[in-house]
Amino acid sequence: MRIRSILTVAAGASPDEAALTSEADALLFNVADASVPAHDARRAAREGIEQAAGHSKVAFVRVNHPRTHMLRDDLDALVSPVLAGVFVTHTVNPQDIRDTAVILREVELRNEIEPGSVGVFPVVDTARGLLRAAELVDAAPRVRGLLLDADTYARDVGARPEENGPRLAYARGKAVAVARAYDRLPLVVSSGLEMRFLAQHGFAGAVIDHPRYAPSANTVFTPGMGAKKRAEQHRDAYEAARAEGAWIARVGSEIADAHSARKAAQTLGVSDER
Repeated sequence: MRIRSILTVAAGASPDEAALTSEADALLFNVADASVPAHDARRAAREGIEQAAGHSKVAFVRVNHPRTHMLRDDLDALVSPVLAGVFVTHTVNPQDIRDTAVILREVELRNEIEPGSVGVFPVVDTARGLLRAAELVDAAPRVRGLLLDADTYARDVGARPEENGPRLAYARGKAVAVARAYDRLPLVVSSGLEMRFLAQHGFAGAVIDHPRYAPSANTVFTPGMGAKKRAEQHRDAYEAARAEGAWIARVGSEIADAHSARKAAQTLGVSDER
């Protein structure tokens, strides 16, 4: 799945032609906004998900936290064969993810969708969530990635949001390290102005708020030729080692193992979709 640019669609609104025909890899619908009646937000998101699929866009939805008692109704209304994943707002506890996974499985089975088809992305927007990030991504097999909402996190810790600079370096670094360690996608909410800076931190993609940022996101979050060559070396070395019954191979001064082979496959999957 190619996820470099995820374009947000306002709660209760349908995606316009600019969003549907943009270069964004995915559209993100929102039903976790208290300013829009839940029924209206779900209806608009359901229609938008179908429209996204019709334009070959990956479709995601940002759902309410399990403890709001709104999540089950969200998933009943929105889960379909073309929904790729849900972003769980304000995750601070691994049980939040487990609860979401249980409900998703029930809804998938009821709708004759293969269990596990809909991915889960914890949204980290607090210090508590960041400190437990590893537990969040390891809470269920269907977790596909981790989203850092840096502006909301900054407010939680009393910092000023920033486009570039060191104030949020710890949060960015930990989000990337945790996601990469567990072979998940590290994603970040971006204003669109600092995406190259975020790509250099190791993020795989960004949630953006305007179609004009999609081309830039797709460029900076697509691995370059150097990264592709390194990935090919690790993949080939590991496959050769396995053919000989070994579990680790040497690539210069580096080690190729199952983990690096999975990361290589992820890198090559994005590179080949240029």
